Amino acid sequence: MLKTWFGSILKGAVSGIIGSFVVFVLLNIGLFKPFFYRFEAATYDWRMRKIITPPPNPIDSLIIVSVDGRSLNKLGAFYQWPRTLWGQAIDILNEGGARLVGVDVLFDKSQRFPQEDSLLVEAVSRHGNVFNAMVLTDSDPDNFLPPMAAEPGGLIAERFYQQIPDLTYRIPAFDRMEPDFPELMNAGAGIGAVNLSSDSDGVLRRIPLLLRFNQHVYPTLAFSMALKELQASAIHFDAKKRVLQVDTRSGNSVRIPVDKHGRMLIYYHGPYQTFRYVSIYSLIHEIYPTQAQTNALALFRDKIVMLGADAPGLFDLRAIPRQPAFPGVEVHANVLWQILQGNFIREFTGAELFWMVLLTGLVSGILFALFRPFAGILTAILLGVIGFTAAWVSFEQHALWVPMIAPLITVLLTFTIHYTYRYTLEERNKREIRGIFSRYVSAKVVDEMLKNPGQVELGGEKKVCTVLFSDLANFTSLAEVTPPEQLVKLLNEYLTGMTHIVLENQGTLDKYEADALMAIFGAPTDIGNHAVHACRTALSMQQAMEDIRQQWKKRKLPQLSQRIGINTGQMVIGNMGSDIRFDYTAIGDAVNLGSRLEGANKLYGTGILISDDTYQMARDHILARQLDLLRVKGKQEPVKVYELMAMRDDKVDIKTREVLNYFQQGYQHYLAQNWEWAMNQFRQALQINRDDEPSRLYLLRCQEFLHRPPGKDWDGVYTLKTK
Repeated sequence: MLKTWFGSILKGAVSGIIGSFVVFVLLNIGLFKPFFYRFEAATYDWRMRKIITPPPNPIDSLIIVSVDGRSLNKLGAFYQWPRTLWGQAIDILNEGGARLVGVDVLFDKSQRFPQEDSLLVEAVSRHGNVFNAMVLTDSDPDNFLPPMAAEPGGLIAERFYQQIPDLTYRIPAFDRMEPDFPELMNAGAGIGAVNLSSDSDGVLRRIPLLLRFNQHVYPTLAFSMALKELQASAIHFDAKKRVLQVDTRSGNSVRIPVDKHGRMLIYYHGPYQTFRYVSIYSLIHEIYPTQAQTNALALFRDKIVMLGADAPGLFDLRAIPRQPAFPGVEVHANVLWQILQGNFIREFTGAELFWMVLLTGLVSGILFALFRPFAGILTAILLGVIGFTAAWVSFEQHALWVPMIAPLITVLLTFTIHYTYRYTLEERNKREIRGIFSRYVSAKVVDEMLKNPGQVELGGEKKVCTVLFSDLANFTSLAEVTPPEQLVKLLNEYLTGMTHIVLENQGTLDKYEADALMAIFGAPTDIGNHAVHACRTALSMQQAMEDIRQQWKKRKLPQLSQRIGINTGQMVIGNMGSDIRFDYTAIGDAVNLGSRLEGANKLYGTGILISDDTYQMARDHILARQLDLLRVKGKQEPVKVYELMAMRDDKVDIKTREVLNYFQQGYQHYLAQNWEWAMNQFRQALQINRDDEPSRLYLLRCQEFLHRPPGKDWDGVYTLKTK
């Protein structure tokens, strides 16, 4: 008995070791590394949003003077502003008593107005507290940007770079320093790089505190200002503990956790405008002229100030864990403030991750060895809850990023390995599964086959039909937090409701693929205007999805949305497969286009997309708006794409109709390349419904084209590069 028990424990431990090894390898190789990191990073972002509580009022010890939309409207195009304006802003801030001023703006030498450059240099020089921005980049010979052998001529580089021998070779190196404006750089109290590099998923979570050029180590803008504020005397790097230590003249030290490349996790104190913002136009033309009466400049007394842009049109926005668009200048403000406040987040090193994964595998493997499969599932859930709780508490109490995904995958993989082994070698009970899939064949297909037994053979016919594809958006997020048995139950609940709607509207269920569904209208039997049936089905499915969402919300499940694509056209329909197993299905370009339209909803933020062929067949019965001329992957000819809004006999509120009207006008101006007129219409639509994602998308497109016109040969077609 003891020997059997020990053997089971040993098998469980081996399962855990194998699972741990596989997981650790997958976390660190090839395509799997960014794949798993994307999910882990998403849990980090979620923890940051839920655990770090923004301050009740904007932080005003560090103030951001911004180039905002109002400033652009009042002062004109940003790059046409005179340099004297910036010098005036710096003078005003110093008159108000600002302690430090960081300028997150890159100034090239002016070829037309050198006198303005001189005045700006004088303004920076006379205060001794201004930090200028520079950027380190890689060379680009194709654009006449060769590598630079040294810093720009005339730059007093030894004033600005740092000596950190243990870290120098680890820091990312670049071979160009811009801009070439040494007079301005020398005039300031310091310089700092404004490089911002997002993670592989496009989200900005880390920032390098130091960058390398010409074997010299330069601080980033926020770090340069922090060193000044802390009165730093020396910087050291502890490679073993991954800590950057800043010694100060007061004898204290600030220990900053970084990764092996000297990058620090950014502690975002809150969403956009967590810091006090002041418009640069307001500073110069409103606050300063009235300061004698209002003492408004007292706002800046003994404060740190950063100048930068937050207007969307200036393209200095980044996706961060808290939101998808965030000004770069506020990123630097967060970095500076977290260093001064000591708000640091530490993440696991590779060695710590390895031991955590190994321990998780061993514990879970041994526990699974003690239980039957059902109890093993409960154990896996319990381990997942423990891991989740530990990661949550570690972040909340100790600002430690403990991975959630790696241990969860280790538990699931160990479970799979162990019980698969037990099933194949120890529990070989035969299970009868023959004929189980027959229950999924559509009742209409069965009826037609009973009427015409000759159809039960390989082959098909060409026929004009309508095909509908549906899929759940963000289904992965539900799968991550839901036990397997509950996930299957929820999926069955969802698919059952959607299948009933398809069948009630005389559609033929073709197949399920996980959370996806495919249905055909107009085959095997004629049902009249099959495009109308498909559109009505899609709208009913979306209504049913809303009911399901409300039910899942009460059960505290993730809120998912449904995407549907519909296309009408000629396709081959019939029984296809082998002589021992076949399915009634449809194939052809028309079917592929329907599938592409379902996926294209992600681009427009819509729920139902239909093709022009479907629209033309159902136009007298539906309310829809044209969204785009779309060239999908695998097809050369573009197709008109419409968003299905309602059936014509449905009640549609006035606001929705107004949004459609503004959007339609905006889209016509868009096709005519009247960008500003189009933007005005899309803004009108968003004022009525701020959640109208197509209007938001076209507003961004117009802003892009306004700055980078598409050219005379532009035909309004958008190419979808993904499926």
